[in-house]
Amino acid sequence: MNNLSNREKSTIAALAECIIPEDGPISYGFKEINYLSFIEEMTEAVPPHIRWLIHFNLWFIEYFGSLYLLRLKAFSKLGLPDKELILLSFRNSKRFLIRGIYILTSALFLIPMYKDEAVMNAIGYTGFKDGVNKIT
Repeated sequence: MNNLSNREKSTIAALAECIIPEDGPISYGFKEINYLSFIEEMTEAVPPHIRWLIHFNLWFIEYFGSLYLLRLKAFSKLGLPDKELILLSFRNSKRFLIRGIYILTSALFLIPMYKDEAVMNAIGYTGFKDGVNKIT
């Protein structure tokens, strides 16, 4: 079951472009990471109040993020520099709610990125091995 609207998918695609850049420190960008399937599966698996929070974060970013630019325009319709400015403003905000929206939204993208086996290999993570990765 797909519980994300087309508008939310547009917001997610716009966020992915900023959070998982193509020219980032690893050779995998937002086009190679299957973040949309992960987010769809996760929103189906979490309790309703967490699902509501994810939908709220996407809605807030889409419709109110541009207040940092002093003009109203949907986040998914902005250019990359404006989207990056909004996310940096969220990250650096002194308001707990705004920073919380940024943190949760970033986690939605970073978890599927670092779960990807190709990314693990690119960063040199060999995975957990019973008895080998033990701190003594």
